[in-house]
Amino acid sequence: MRRLENYVTGQLMRPVLGVFLVILVIVLAFYFSRYLADAVVQRLSLAAVAQLAMLKLGLYLDVLIPASILLGCVLGLGRLQSGYEVTALSAAGVGRRTVVRSVLTIALLGLVAVTALSHGFRPWAYDRLYELEGQLIARVDLSRVEPGRFEVGDEQWMIFAERETGDVLHDVLVHQRLPVSNNLLRARRLSQRTEPDGSVSLVFSGDVRSYRLVHGEDADLVSRSETLTVRFDPPAPVERARKRRAMGFGELVLAGGQLEWGELQWRTLGPLSAVLLALVALAIARINPRRGQTAKLVTASLIVALYFGVVGTLANRVDSGAIPVWPGLFWVPLVLLPLLALRFVTAWRGPGAPL
Repeated sequence: MRRLENYVTGQLMRPVLGVFLVILVIVLAFYFSRYLADAVVQRLSLAAVAQLAMLKLGLYLDVLIPASILLGCVLGLGRLQSGYEVTALSAAGVGRRTVVRSVLTIALLGLVAVTALSHGFRPWAYDRLYELEGQLIARVDLSRVEPGRFEVGDEQWMIFAERETGDVLHDVLVHQRLPVSNNLLRARRLSQRTEPDGSVSLVFSGDVRSYRLVHGEDADLVSRSETLTVRFDPPAPVERARKRRAMGFGELVLAGGQLEWGELQWRTLGPLSAVLLALVALAIARINPRRGQTAKLVTASLIVALYFGVVGTLANRVDSGAIPVWPGLFWVPLVLLPLLALRFVTAWRGPGAPL
């Protein structure tokens, strides 16, 4: 009995892992190409692009794993039925129970994995992601300036330097675009300093000259000095709607707001989705060997899209306060579980049993 169950579990686990890896590569390629496009503009290193893509991919795993369980189990069960192995197991008196236990074993593994990702990896990944994205949208970053060419700092600043020594740019020309006029700064040296509050300061030194440029008029020398410091505003704090994703379980419970409870529900429903979609796989697994399993795979794909589409819609409505926190996202299992129970009770008693 144990060997049969291990065999069936292995036959189901292989397509689950295969589907998971295929989707994983597709999602990774999508995020990598997305950040690679930003790298051209922001002058990001490939290491930074890879880190951002991997973080985004990791945050998507709580959806990928349950989806892979449903699609993989449907594919694996279809293969067992096409080879009449389920029929052989049933003739030995161990067919249905062995298959159900194997599917539930895979579902339990998925539940444990998604739980660890939701409550352990997710807060850390969002915290790291916000930090990296904050660095990307920094107003000016001299480390991105390449000597000998104009470099756009943001919508206002354009910087040119003849050469660099370490963290210092030499013989610099900085053009600042303002609504009323444009400013031009020239200096022998330019360096960047990060203040304790997170703001950035540009430190000009050595014959610093400031000009005001007005369209249609000659440049006016405004000031001349040996040093000049230009300080930017500190970065805006992370919005509460985003910050809650980087909070730990205890912090979310103590905060106790609408957004925090919505995040807790997402982290709770993610692991349950692995079990729910495994049960869905059992409910729709029966195929006609002569017709193949294409139709079942299409149905399973539509169910995955509909399931997470509904969950995402409910999550947005909970966040906005359009629906109460309870049952909130749990409308999905509250509706789905009775339907699955009805399917199993009615179908397994008749000739149209799922397996």
